[in-house]
Amino acid sequence: MNISYKLMSSLSFEDAHVLFNKGFEGYLVPMNLSFDTFVSRFGNAGLSPALSIVAYNGTEPIGFVLQGIREVNGQKISWNGGTGIIPEYRGRKLGYSLMVEAEKLLRGHNVTVATLESLSENKAAISLYERCGYKVEDDLLFLSANEVLDSTSPNLDGYEVTRIPAAQSIGSDLFPTIVPWQTDPSNTPIIGGEAVMLTKNGEVQAACLIRKQCVFGNETESITLYQVKENGNEDALNKLLAYALEYDQSINRTTYNFLKGNDRVVSSLLASGFENTSISQVFMTKVFGNTRMIGR
Repeated sequence: MNISYKLMSSLSFEDAHVLFNKGFEGYLVPMNLSFDTFVSRFGNAGLSPALSIVAYNGTEPIGFVLQGIREVNGQKISWNGGTGIIPEYRGRKLGYSLMVEAEKLLRGHNVTVATLESLSENKAAISLYERCGYKVEDDLLFLSANEVLDSTSPNLDGYEVTRIPAAQSIGSDLFPTIVPWQTDPSNTPIIGGEAVMLTKNGEVQAACLIRKQCVFGNETESITLYQVKENGNEDALNKLLAYALEYDQSINRTTYNFLKGNDRVVSSLLASGFENTSISQVFMTKVFGNTRMIGR
């Protein structure tokens, strides 16, 4: 093989689309995106062809790593938005060299923390990432609950519920920084996303990041929960979740890449009627240099 590496910007979007779908062909969760969905993925997920790498055998593109970078509080944080190798080139140890080339790009852009998610079942991928220096930070849960969970909303007892657009929480200390990429307020939650806070005497007792699907004038159709930050006040946490996730309504509720380490939140959700689904992932990070990890 005559392997070389170039930026994904060396490909047309049409060719990159073909490579993407072939790269995920036959995987545990195959992805066969339409061209429009593939192109919009870059904007919606904060990915960049100029930060993504493609492996070539001669002139044939055979594998890729999609990447994006965001800067928060002076830290540059990256995300691996997909690693794929076309079927006929799998098993030839190309994954490691692809990741090495991708990391060179990140270091060249002064990234301090690299992040990615991998399906929990994909032990081979997790092992590859660990060989590349990543470590598993936490498991990610996809919980689900439908219908009415509590017919009566709890008494607020002096608390107040405040809602702001998710985008207004960017750069604040309302939510942690090192989290699964698409659960950060600077990404997907912006589209219809809200930060919901429970306050008392002007102090935030608990807050969550959600996205609500609804048409103006109609009832809520579904709510996705991305993050919760709480201070150990169980009463405030339970009240926040009941109001933010509309427990008194017959709707679909899900969590997306939700950190299992949020024990109190997970316990509250399960006690309220949420159930585990068949999907789970792991959240992995790699720290470059002596960077200080921002805690959860």
